Amino acid sequence: MRNLIELLARVHRWLLFLALWGAALAWMGTTYGHHRTALARWSMRIAGSWVDAGSRVADWRNLSESNQMVMLENARLRAEIERLKSGDRQAWSAQHARVLRSPGWNRSPWMVLDGGGAEGIAPGAGVLAMGHAAGKVVDTTAHEALVLTLVHPGAQWSVRLGRNGPSGRLVHTDHNVRQATVRDIPWAHLVLPGDTFFTTGHDGVFPADIPVGTVLDVVGTEADEFQEVHLHLGANFPAARHAVCLPNVRARRLDSLVESSESLTP
Repeated sequence: MRNLIELLARVHRWLLFLALWGAALAWMGTTYGHHRTALARWSMRIAGSWVDAGSRVADWRNLSESNQMVMLENARLRAEIERLKSGDRQAWSAQHARVLRSPGWNRSPWMVLDGGGAEGIAPGAGVLAMGHAAGKVVDTTAHEALVLTLVHPGAQWSVRLGRNGPSGRLVHTDHNVRQATVRDIPWAHLVLPGDTFFTTGHDGVFPADIPVGTVLDVVGTEADEFQEVHLHLGANFPAARHAVCLPNVRARRLDSLVESSESLTP
């Protein structure tokens, strides 16, 4: 009982202190012009900071939406350029999808998209993330698509140093979903950090000249025939929220042509 009385007395003293402090501030604000001005400036500064923070959030959302629209437009333009180059009106098209799961989640090298067969996405379509090559669709349901990504340990991809340099094989050998390795680049070709690798278009998954990543470093000596190039992938899988699928009608025709030719081999 005594402890309860002491606690109530402390609370009473604190409430009395807060009331007197508030009354003193109010009296000072109405009596002294300097203090009143300081209080007004302080309140305006606080209000301004909140307004500025709100505007920054709005600007960030607008920038994010703008970046997404730019990425989709770039993919559409790349597909259109490839169509004009090939002369085939149905060679490449672009279709947007949202990323449901990215590589790195639960140590998985797969990506899952929210678009499937009902949305016109079929196995074999190339996938872009952050405007860079990311993988290809290998299976679909009605409304989901499973993507074999560049960081899958069992896959390899055709890439080229620059737009006119030598081509090599892109493979993934560790658990870092932001990096990959390019092999079969001869030592005769100079490779420097910051150089960009692009798709070749030879595997039928992507059009040519889609950016893949930039060089981090080069491993090996001049005694070796080929150099091993470590890349920083442009498809930032942990941060990717949207993807672009590139169905290719011609690639399906070429695949069927190759498959039919195998039956003709003696």
